[in-house]
Amino acid sequence: MEALVWSDYLCPWCYVGLSRSAQLRRLGVEVVTLPYELHPEIAAGGVASRGRSAWSAIAAECDEAGLPFHPPERVPNTRAVLEVAECVRRVWPTAFDALESALFRAHFAEGRWLGDPAVVDALVAGAGVDPDEVRRVVAGGEPGEWVDTSMRVAAEVGVAGTPAWLIERKLLVPGVMPPDFYERVVKKLAAQAT
Repeated sequence: MEALVWSDYLCPWCYVGLSRSAQLRRLGVEVVTLPYELHPEIAAGGVASRGRSAWSAIAAECDEAGLPFHPPERVPNTRAVLEVAECVRRVWPTAFDALESALFRAHFAEGRWLGDPAVVDALVAGAGVDPDEVRRVVAGGEPGEWVDTSMRVAAEVGVAGTPAWLIERKLLVPGVMPPDFYERVVKKLAAQAT
């Protein structure tokens, strides 16, 4: 069984969604993370963090999932980060899970600015990939095309926000649901397959 999940590193619910993707993996589902640029309108310098009224709900979900959480002061434009992450996922796939976790942790737990290429390079290196090589591939333009393709596919299947899981290309799950929901869905789809 496979689940595609569209995600953006500026989205706190995608950070919480790491726990739901981990749960799906424990249930035997192959989870493939795809880039989704949630707010392309954010300028390169980022914007002040908004939606502070939701932070308590997000903090509670993070606590339940065992994820450290400190609300960020600023939100970056994530296009460059999405291209870097998609490059790593496709070219150095064994390093992707470590990079994905590190990017979310940097933004939502460590207060690091994902708009700074040096921060992103350090996270790439920490995941075991040469940042110079990643920058070389990204500069070639193909990772940008991969992000664009992911966005087109997301639109085709009805994704309008993040996170969104498409399980077995049959069921679109928009947003973070309670953990037992994912277990019920996987059991139901497995029963239908047999």
